Amino acid sequence: MMRTWIRFLLLFHLGTDIANSAHIQGTWNPSEQKVLVVTKFGYQQTNPKNEKDSRGFLYGHFLPKETFNYSNPVLLTIVSSENINIFRQTPSDYEMSCGSMLRNLTLNGFEPRCYPNGTSDVFRWIPCPEGHLCKGEDNAANVIPGFQMTMQIEEKYNPEHWFVLLIACNLDSNCEWKDASTNVPIAYDIWLTNGRPNSAAVSFFTFNFSFDEQSTVQLFLLTVVVYAVLSVIQSGANFKNRQVPPRSRILSRIITMKLIGYSLQCFNVLLFAYDGQGFFIARIAGEVLRNTSVQVHCLLLILLAKGWDISYPGTEYPRKCIIMWGILAGLDTILFFYNCTFVYDVLHDVDIYSAWPGHGMILIRIVYAIWFLIEIRKLIDSEQNRHKAEFLAHFGAGFLVWFVSLPMIGIVASFVSQLWRFSLILALTTFSNFVALSCLVHQFWPKSSYRKFFADYTNGHRRLGRDDSHDFNDYDDYLFYEQDSDSDNDFPDCEDVIRTQI
Repeated sequence: MMRTWIRFLLLFHLGTDIANSAHIQGTWNPSEQKVLVVTKFGYQQTNPKNEKDSRGFLYGHFLPKETFNYSNPVLLTIVSSENINIFRQTPSDYEMSCGSMLRNLTLNGFEPRCYPNGTSDVFRWIPCPEGHLCKGEDNAANVIPGFQMTMQIEEKYNPEHWFVLLIACNLDSNCEWKDASTNVPIAYDIWLTNGRPNSAAVSFFTFNFSFDEQSTVQLFLLTVVVYAVLSVIQSGANFKNRQVPPRSRILSRIITMKLIGYSLQCFNVLLFAYDGQGFFIARIAGEVLRNTSVQVHCLLLILLAKGWDISYPGTEYPRKCIIMWGILAGLDTILFFYNCTFVYDVLHDVDIYSAWPGHGMILIRIVYAIWFLIEIRKLIDSEQNRHKAEFLAHFGAGFLVWFVSLPMIGIVASFVSQLWRFSLILALTTFSNFVALSCLVHQFWPKSSYRKFFADYTNGHRRLGRDDSHDFNDYDDYLFYEQDSDSDNDFPDCEDVIRTQI
């Protein structure tokens, strides 16, 4: 347990993403770990008009940290998603023989001595002598300059995920797979890219990104722009108010958190596009701000559903509601951190909809939805103004859709391939959150037609402009009564006049 928390702290303080990166550095000791799954990377479909430069590439360095017997190397292999199932085992299952593990790979794999007829260039022997190419690089012209090895992946029909594995196995003199008994740590420094490095065909937005993440730069840039515009609009609305209502102050903070969170994540992906590693602290901080803003968004909607800042001014917050929300938000935050830190698995397809912490987060969202529905129903039943009740009904129906959007997106995403699922989930959740906040900005706008349904903080003369309010009607009746009284005094009864004259 202590080692797990140390790993968690290192992730935050060192800012290093050790598993999901285009540029990966690390150390592996074959005697301690028979199979190391380094990473998973989605290679794009090769462009038939430019196959040479549009292929997927894996290149890098593998150096021993101590004196090494190069006649007893270990295996570096890259495995397609079709052949990875045998490696989806618990660590104890890796005690199976090397021949059993690598049986499927040797059907098509190329190795110059034992499998010269293979068609897939998926094997390399590591470590490599410093300053020399790795064993198995039979053509130096195919190696990226400045590196010890290069593998090229050609996907003619569809993009596909590939897995980089280090395996403590090698081939004996009879071309039989056997365990490699080496106790020397190996330092690796590798790159995975979509496109040939330094070629004119590569794109800044796709080169270092796995295929399933290639649209993230454009998406985050667009999101930062639209939230910046929304923030300016909301600031203008607050400027027009002499006294900013509590609901508008909370909404402004939500939008600000969104803008800062997306800006941090945009900075991370831009840096990732440049160096293949990004800035992990910016990524996590952005995720935390985004998650927190969603929790505060839920709180604002539930407060409004309870009548806060609608039926009565929002100068005080309902204590029980805040406590209940704090419990749910705290649980959601714990599950969020657990999902980000401990559940990630390179070999298995893990997202918010496939891991148990994600299921817990979705359950909390459903609890929010039920809570919101109950409160808005109570508020509608207690409202005597027909127009206001109709507004509340539409308000509740619209934002109930937002509450249930997360599980609904999960249902849709479950039918989509992993290669497109990440981008789909990110785009749909971002869009739904933005639309929900934009609707609130419109409804809270100082001159909006919906303004009359919320608590008013303007002065008395402006408050009389609310044609549909009961207070105005009562005040109008009162003025009419006073005018009648004044009229009677101005024209006294004739009998009184005659009596006075007599």
